[in-house]
Amino acid sequence: MARFAAESVRRWRNSPLHREVDSRSARWVWKVVLGLALALAPFAVYLVQNMSFVETSYALEDLRSQETRLQEAERRYRIEKAVQEALPAVEARSGRELGLTRPPAGHVVVVAPGDLARPAAR
Repeated sequence: MARFAAESVRRWRNSPLHREVDSRSARWVWKVVLGLALALAPFAVYLVQNMSFVETSYALEDLRSQETRLQEAERRYRIEKAVQEALPAVEARSGRELGLTRPPAGHVVVVAPGDLARPAAR
C-alpha cells in the first residue's frame, strides 16, 4: 500500500533574484585592482629588464663561442695554406698535376735582380 504525501502549500516561488549593483562596493573593488596593478608595475618593468639582460648575455655567449670556432678554423686554414705553399709541396703537385719535370742543369738560367729592371735586348 503506497501512501503519497499530501502536497504541502508552498509559500515561495523559484524565480531569479535581481540585485542592484552596489556602486560603493564596485568602486572599492576597482580601487583595489588599480592599486595592485600600480604596485606590480615596477616588478613587471624589472622582469622585462632582467629578461632583456639574460637574452643579451646568451647572445654574447653564443657570439663568443662562434668567435672561438672561427679562430680555430682560421688557424687550421693557415696551417693548411702554409703546407700547400711550401716549395716541396708545390714542386710535387706541379709534377703530379701538370706533368712538369725539373730542367737539366744546363738549361737553368739565373737572373740577378738588377737585370730585371733593364729592358730585354732584341
